Amino acid sequence: MTPPHHVSAISQFLHQLKFIAVIEAQRYLIFVVLGFIAWGWWRRRDGTNGRLQPGPIDRRQLAREAVYSTTTIFVFTLVSIAILAVAGKSQRLFYANVSDYGWAYLILSVPIMMVIQDTYFYWTHRLMHHRALFRFFHRTHHLSTNPTPLTTYSINPLEALVDSGAVVIILFFLPKHIAAYLVFSYVNTAYAVYAHLGHEILPASWATHRLGRWINTSVAHNIHHARARHNFSWYFLFWDRLMGTVDPDYEAQMRARAVATHARRHAPSVYPVTK
Repeated sequence: MTPPHHVSAISQFLHQLKFIAVIEAQRYLIFVVLGFIAWGWWRRRDGTNGRLQPGPIDRRQLAREAVYSTTTIFVFTLVSIAILAVAGKSQRLFYANVSDYGWAYLILSVPIMMVIQDTYFYWTHRLMHHRALFRFFHRTHHLSTNPTPLTTYSINPLEALVDSGAVVIILFFLPKHIAAYLVFSYVNTAYAVYAHLGHEILPASWATHRLGRWINTSVAHNIHHARARHNFSWYFLFWDRLMGTVDPDYEAQMRARAVATHARRHAPSVYPVTK
């Protein structure tokens, strides 16, 4: 006996929900766990936690971030299912053969996706900081003034919907191979966790290097969480520099990290104060 159509549809939806949610959660948790492992490594190496902002992380903050990260994964999953439903069988989201566009484009398509993500994020992020929108969309994320790897997905469900817009644009309007998109997805999540790491892995010279000055850093985004007035970018600082929204203390903060790291290695009892 064939099950009713609506029962079959519900079963298919639940199957897709489970499958995509597992993929989303696995990718996120891989980098969150690696982030917390790095915390332990830094503590053992420096004799202190060496975080960009002093002070302990409250357990209530971690619990809140875990709950909101779960809801964000759920929202991203629902958006993915909606994309698949809209695309249907009549539209391919990916091209199948590398020869369709060539190897050069396949490689180049990854940074193209990163530029689209960065541009979309800068402008929507800055818009959500408007006083009329902040409490409805972005306030949840800024409850974590001292970010952790779990802060990455600790956002309001409405903000999660907004953030999904970049993926919608990429999937529907940019030709891409599935391999390139998977690379982009992992780079995207990894870089977001790095931005919220609360530690800096790049040298102080990065902020003034002719290439590095255009790249976003954990210090830059940490300043954003501490002050909520500058540094709105994701991967790059192009839009921040063009629009004059780079924090004026950014380069000094990067230099301060180098001084603090040197001090900790030579006198572990000295705890840096950079805020």
